[in-house]
Amino acid sequence: MADPMRVLVVDDSPTIRKIVGGVLMRAGYEVGNAGDGAQALAALKRDRYDLALVDFVMPKVNGFEFCKKLREDDELRDLPVVLMSAKADKIREHFLRQTGALDAISKPFDPRALVLAVEGALQKVEEGRARRQNDSLPPTSMSSMTETTETTLNDSMPPPSLRQAVPDAFVRRLAEVVSKVGPTLGTSSTDRDPTSVGNAVRKALGEEGLGNLFAELVGPFARAVLAGDLGAIPLAEVLQLLQLQRQTGVLTIYNNSIEVQVAMRDGLVDLATSKGAADEFRLGRYVVEGGKLDRAQLDTLLTKERASGRARLIGDVLVAEGIITPEDLLKSLERQTSELIYDVLRWTRGRFYFDQKAMKTEASSAQLALPVASIVMEGFRRVDEWRLMEGVLGDFEAIFYRDPGAIEAMGTARLSREERIVLMAVDGERSVRELIGAVQMGSFDVCKILYQLVQSRLVRRRVG
Repeated sequence: MADPMRVLVVDDSPTIRKIVGGVLMRAGYEVGNAGDGAQALAALKRDRYDLALVDFVMPKVNGFEFCKKLREDDELRDLPVVLMSAKADKIREHFLRQTGALDAISKPFDPRALVLAVEGALQKVEEGRARRQNDSLPPTSMSSMTETTETTLNDSMPPPSLRQAVPDAFVRRLAEVVSKVGPTLGTSSTDRDPTSVGNAVRKALGEEGLGNLFAELVGPFARAVLAGDLGAIPLAEVLQLLQLQRQTGVLTIYNNSIEVQVAMRDGLVDLATSKGAADEFRLGRYVVEGGKLDRAQLDTLLTKERASGRARLIGDVLVAEGIITPEDLLKSLERQTSELIYDVLRWTRGRFYFDQKAMKTEASSAQLALPVASIVMEGFRRVDEWRLMEGVLGDFEAIFYRDPGAIEAMGTARLSREERIVLMAVDGERSVRELIGAVQMGSFDVCKILYQLVQSRLVRRRVG
């Protein structure tokens, strides 16, 4: 009788490990357990397993990093992996393409679906071995056995109920036109019929002004080679298509209050900039975090630059003043660009268009050349973590307070500098939104630390 297949279940939740392990044992598998990716790698070095069932969001070594380390290890690179995630149903193909996993299953799942996913992955491995034996081919890596289908864009129209977002540029120019045309219109209803208004617009702006307005507002959309609704076409698919086609141009993503522009060059991301985004996405934040100057020094420099009347970019000013090096600037721009795209990947409402002819001077200087795949995968990881954190923290208006007894018992010596900063900013009065502003860190970083402090019982959520 053949030995049962062995599955390593990797999840930071003991409850999930227990439930999944029980389902697999009842299906005839031998099961091992690991609490995170680092423990899993050690277990795989110690014992033989036929498959790893891995949670995507874990401390220390997450699912993406785990798969990467497997592929880099000659002894483990052929081990089949099935990923578990709260969003695997929506991003399954991205999981498979970027990690080399054989399948991905969504949480929560029913026992039968779990067993089928494990059986299907093991069957793919056996079929791959049989083909190699029949064709006398040498062994291939785990990533080469991955069977995925190309993700295609959904070209269906967005639902009529979805309100279309309008770029700020359109609203500003429309306001300018109205301010010029309004005084030329009379008070009677006949003065305000479409023909009269049209004539007033032409008279107020002139043909040259109308031509400039048309080029400014309609031109980018007319030139767009790709445009659509984020409710129908996820941004991740748009970015991956642009990378696959090695496109060069500017991708504009906008909703009713924020506009983000991503400059692409040969399918790589050179720079991302924004209008209307939160202060945490300003370049100065990342420079301050780099330790070259503090917030007060930055504010003084900005005030001085505005008073000079010059229109220099803050990064250029910092380099010119010798406060940071060009290399420091590029590192800050890389963080700013990545964080902006991570945030936009969470949008479920908004629109986008890609203009091949558009250019951004700042992008030509930066040329970060960031690969879309790594940005998208980190963005997906954050989406998963946001979901976990929101389940514990609630919304940005929730208020937390410190537990003095727990803090005294545990102490703060083991906390990082950032964790101590967030802990001390929790005062029982600030909302999560106000807490983010008080510590001047990114919302994701603050919420992640706050989530960990709640899990450690050092802080508690105020009820009522």
